[in-house]
Amino acid sequence: MAVCEPTAAPADLRLDVAELGAAFLGGTTLAALGAGGRVEELRPGALAGTSAAFRGDREPWYPGGWAFPLY
Repeated sequence: MAVCEPTAAPADLRLDVAELGAAFLGGTTLAALGAGGRVEELRPGALAGTSAAFRGDREPWYPGGWAFPLY
């Protein structure tokens, strides 16, 4: 059973909800966003581990493309 509880521990990363959403949906990695200055690593080594945790087995793919939706 998993449990979620508030913590008083300091944050490992600093990022906006847009970066979190992009990594969650799989279009980019937190490591790539960090290299672009969009994610700040507050604890050394945290960015690599967190970026790896967000990776899936497959890249996102939509056969219609963003400009040509399938109807």
